[in-house]
Amino acid sequence: MKDECFGIVPIFSNEADTLFLLIQHQAGHWAFPKGHANPGESPAETARREFEEETGISDFEMLDEPSFTEHYSFVKDGEQIEKTVTYFLGFVKSMEVVLQEEEVQNSAWLSFEEAVKQITFEANRRMFGEVKVYLDGRKLRVGG
Repeated sequence: MKDECFGIVPIFSNEADTLFLLIQHQAGHWAFPKGHANPGESPAETARREFEEETGISDFEMLDEPSFTEHYSFVKDGEQIEKTVTYFLGFVKSMEVVLQEEEVQNSAWLSFEEAVKQITFEANRRMFGEVKVYLDGRKLRVGG
């Protein structure tokens, strides 16, 4: 079975540094905010809605391009799931987070290096590495 989700890599940047928001999903893993589309929703609309629902952050600028994709598979209830998650970049104005308690148990603003260590799954780390290459190309200072 194929499964598709959309999310945002939240970025807070100032003159001193660039931080990324990770959330700890109720299942226990650390990743970026994401979720499934509602009927008729575009990928970008889904990413925005899920981000606002899970983090309470509504003051942000999301880039429609580029997007970053991760692919992975797992077995759930005896069925093989092929999952694709497409992420957009979201530049937030404030680091204040209000978590959606039903889906999220924790969050952390981290440097690139700290976030790479905190992210649970390898596919998510690989996608995040692509984000860093893109941001470095834009001359946005992102750690070492």
